[in-house]
Amino acid sequence: MKIVYTSADLRLHILALEAKCHQQEEDIKHTASAAINSLKPANLIKNTFNSTLKSKGFSKNVLTGVLSLAAGLLSKKLFVMGSSSILKKALGTVVELGVAKAVASNADKITSSGIKLINKAIK
Repeated sequence: MKIVYTSADLRLHILALEAKCHQQEEDIKHTASAAINSLKPANLIKNTFNSTLKSKGFSKNVLTGVLSLAAGLLSKKLFVMGSSSILKKALGTVVELGVAKAVASNADKITSSGIKLINKAIK
């Protein structure tokens, strides 16, 4: 800070400090408004959802889950085949869960095998 010798210089210095103070107040208001806006429930949900979608491997995990559930449901339908037996329906549920777990745990192997089969079919 420089030394002020005259009253005119002092007035100019005071005006500059007041302008700086006003600018800092506006910056604080803007920052507080942005913080309050980001803490609204709708914005929290939206930001969480967007960050989840952008996370690495999300689409692969969703695809693996959907494929394992579909394989499990298909195996149950094939196993039960419209039977009215309670025992067969219960065993169908066990088969469904087992196939779904097997597909989910071996998704990479199944994917690579599927790609190989598609490539052979194309050639």
